Amino acid sequence: MMEAKEKERYLRQMNVAELGEKGQQKLKDTTFLVIGAGGLGSPAALLLAAAGAGKIILADFDTVEVNNLSRQFLHTDARVGMNKAESGAIALKEINPYLTVEPYTEPINDETLEPLAARADIVVECCDNSKTRHAINRVCHKLRKPLVTSGAIRGAGQVSVFDFRESDTPCYDCAFPEDEEKDLKASTLGVLTSLTGIMGALEASEAIKLATGMGKPLKNQVMLVDVLNNDFQIFNLKPNPDCPVCHGGK
Repeated sequence: MMEAKEKERYLRQMNVAELGEKGQQKLKDTTFLVIGAGGLGSPAALLLAAAGAGKIILADFDTVEVNNLSRQFLHTDARVGMNKAESGAIALKEINPYLTVEPYTEPINDETLEPLAARADIVVECCDNSKTRHAINRVCHKLRKPLVTSGAIRGAGQVSVFDFRESDTPCYDCAFPEDEEKDLKASTLGVLTSLTGIMGALEASEAIKLATGMGKPLKNQVMLVDVLNNDFQIFNLKPNPDCPVCHGGK
């Protein structure tokens, strides 16, 4: 249960009728696995922490570099060279002392991912490569864990929700087949700081909706965001009967 000071902290958010104190308690009872503590993971994790998440497992094996600091708000100049998950954990505890944070510093692969995801209620994918993204999709489908996934490059981004607790749900591979997806990297193509903030915030918002049951999550949909042209579009996704991961949502 929330302490009196916690209720005071979240008062403005609890005043949202769709959330209320019951929804706030659901957030406190939820463990979020945020994979990636970079451009997307920084705003996503910070907002989940500020909103009242009970526990965040923050996974990243990379180290903080100077060129990260313009968009990866979890980190500071003083923590350059530190592991990103450990650096991020410091920032998250500073923003919310009631939060439990567990930094995970090992590489994410098929062997490490499944036991890690098994300990979470909701997985928030914020990594920067397609191979890891597809591995996360496979594991979340296997474990029936809700998945929020996003990507950002240059001035465009996308965000989707796949709630594998439900039947007939397409997966990430249905929409973006692994053998067709190009691995576009911000390190070479660039990305706008404002865009990563927007996409990370959208991921946090979707994860909060999944945890509390309020609103309408982007289930089986993809939202495309083009900040250069102020264009936001939502498209429905359907199961692919030939999908090697979910076999058409089955």
